[in-house]
Amino acid sequence: MRVGVAAARSHVLAALIVPFMVACGSSSTGPNQGLTAAELAGTYDLVSITFQGSPPLSPPAATGTLTLTLTDYKVTLSLPPDAQEVDSGTYTVSGNQWTQSSSVQPVQSVGTAALSHDTLSVNVTTAGMQVSNVWKKQ
Repeated sequence: MRVGVAAARSHVLAALIVPFMVACGSSSTGPNQGLTAAELAGTYDLVSITFQGSPPLSPPAATGTLTLTLTDYKVTLSLPPDAQEVDSGTYTVSGNQWTQSSSVQPVQSVGTAALSHDTLSVNVTTAGMQVSNVWKKQ
């Protein structure tokens, strides 16, 4: 579905975080404790990204890197057929609730995040589109 992927590109980075229909609220620190920015800080490699209604994309077809500090994010994605997307901005996490605001596009994304060992999953809605991402910490 090139049409779905192409339409999603304008919001992919703003919708970065990425994922998903994955369990929410779990954390490497315990099932009843919320996620913290300190726990999430680091650099991650893309495992998969799914745009609403499209099949998941994963390496080698799609690649990417997500860097999280205590307050900021930066994401770089390479999506078929040869598109390079870069976005950055701020994010907050409270429990399993994720909010991010792009400094590149006038878009805010809201959803959930889950961390299991070194795998971060984010499921957000932005501009009416659901985007699911899975990242593995480097």
